[in-house]
Amino acid sequence: MKKPIINFDDFDLPFLSKSIEIEENENSNVSDAEMEDEEEEKQLKPYEIKENMENLIPNSAICIGGMDTEVDNWTSWSNKDEYYIIPLTDDKFDWALFRISWDDNWGRWEWSFDARLIGFKNDYAGAARFILRKLWKKWEIDLKDAENKPYLTLLKNI
Repeated sequence: MKKPIINFDDFDLPFLSKSIEIEENENSNVSDAEMEDEEEEKQLKPYEIKENMENLIPNSAICIGGMDTEVDNWTSWSNKDEYYIIPLTDDKFDWALFRISWDDNWGRWEWSFDARLIGFKNDYAGAARFILRKLWKKWEIDLKDAENKPYLTLLKNI
């Protein structure tokens, strides 16, 4: 096996762009005022937004786990991340790691597309562990620090 190569450049995954196209097509004949009225009526609860996001994820994606963390600044807030790895069908990369993230500070769920990998072609677990270790190193998360035990636990559970 070749040495794995990881890429942290910005990227999108096709399943997300297709959902945006559908939404744009559905709204193409609606005026801005009508759209604002509809959006006010459709104010979804956070769990509904998360369910909608999860419904967009293809069956080929594998949930590798999640964790809750706390950010301490001048105040503190919680983050919840659910990590997924998905095989890629292009010739450039074999895998991509992405998250659905809840940011308590902003009060919203967001997509986070973190990294792509060449290597571990038929080994999602090996690919996931490799990407996560490199990603967390980039984020300067010390896995030996007791405060970061949830990260280590996630790695061990893959």
